[in-house]
Amino acid sequence: MKRIRRIFAFAFALAAMAVVMPSCDSDDDDDKDTYITNKVDAAFNSALKEQFPDAQNVKWERKNEYRVAEFTKNMVGYDVWFDKTTAWVMTETDYGKDIFLVPDNAVTAAFPRGEYGTWTIDDITHYRRADTEFYVFEVEKAGQADMDLFYALDGTLIKAIPSDTAPDILPTTPLR
Repeated sequence: MKRIRRIFAFAFALAAMAVVMPSCDSDDDDDKDTYITNKVDAAFNSALKEQFPDAQNVKWERKNEYRVAEFTKNMVGYDVWFDKTTAWVMTETDYGKDIFLVPDNAVTAAFPRGEYGTWTIDDITHYRRADTEFYVFEVEKAGQADMDLFYALDGTLIKAIPSDTAPDILPTTPLR
């Protein structure tokens, strides 16, 4: 009986450690060198509040020469980009995999009817810049290279490129 109790106690201790230890992990997948939370100039916070007055739990990140405010609202992720002078340059809206989170528009109507309409959506991102707006659908299909599909607001497929060759989209990235 003592042996069974010891085995049970040992199994219980292992199970408790399995539950507790992951919560102690300090790796939150953030690049520690780029996050500048609470170290951003107050002018950046003011610029953000002008566009998104209800932004909560904002994390600031440095990407190249830009400052990027990251937050989530209603299950949608936002990255709001500012240049060094605190001027807004781009907003990235990440809808994840759920096309139903994207406001109904020509793009959500065009995707299912297009060449890649049967592929699985991995991510949908809307980019708004001073010069243009567009969507990028990251899609995948077994046996095929993952693709990034660039759509104009009118639902026109601008380009489809393999995801592994797609550029990082910055405020200065050419669309075509």
